[in-house]
Amino acid sequence: MDMATEMEQPLTGFQTKTDLVYERLRTAILNGEMRPGERLNIDAMARQLGISKIPLREAIQRLAGQGLVVQPNPHAASMVAPLSLREMRGVYLARGALEGLAARVAAETISDGELAALTELHEQMAFRYQRGTLAPLSDLNRQFHNTIADATRYATLRELTDLTLLRVQHYRVGIRVAPAWDQVIQEHAAILAALRAHDPVAAEQAARDHVEWQLGVELAATLDPDLIDVTDDHPGVRA
Repeated sequence: MDMATEMEQPLTGFQTKTDLVYERLRTAILNGEMRPGERLNIDAMARQLGISKIPLREAIQRLAGQGLVVQPNPHAASMVAPLSLREMRGVYLARGALEGLAARVAAETISDGELAALTELHEQMAFRYQRGTLAPLSDLNRQFHNTIADATRYATLRELTDLTLLRVQHYRVGIRVAPAWDQVIQEHAAILAALRAHDPVAAEQAARDHVEWQLGVELAATLDPDLIDVTDDHPGVRA
């Protein structure tokens, strides 16, 4: 298995080895160092990372639970999850339903403190975008959506929202398009306004519109056929 320099460095730090290797592998998958469909050679990886196979297997099992790693059958090696246009639509379909529901519930449960935190995240995104400091925007965006899910008081909605955002991030290794952060920020403003008004119908619609717009942008982009199987498609229903 051909790994980039970061993957070849021995693991150090105060976290457990399983946590460290999980974070290293997850980062490598999400930034495209480890390509969709790439087999995971546990022997080689253990040598390169300077660890035993036990924490490596535990980390791979955690990644499998998030859909970033798959094992086609019990006798096959695990691999980085392949990506297809069909499943990309499915991820967005799930995300639209989840985030719409989360916004609807949060409109009735969100506290003043959570609204303040959400407003701060929104203003941070706008400020950094205006200054051209784009690197932190992805993380701030994720925090924005997770804060809404947190405000529902349902751990399941929080976990599933985070999971779908993670899967969306994985697909972006094969999507050639610059993020339209100005539009993202405008749509976040609409979601935030509906939450401030404690309007569940408007909040759900704004969240669904946001996800549907994002899917449209990515479907119109150039998809790398070496990373995303564009022949495997099923138009399905709207997100």
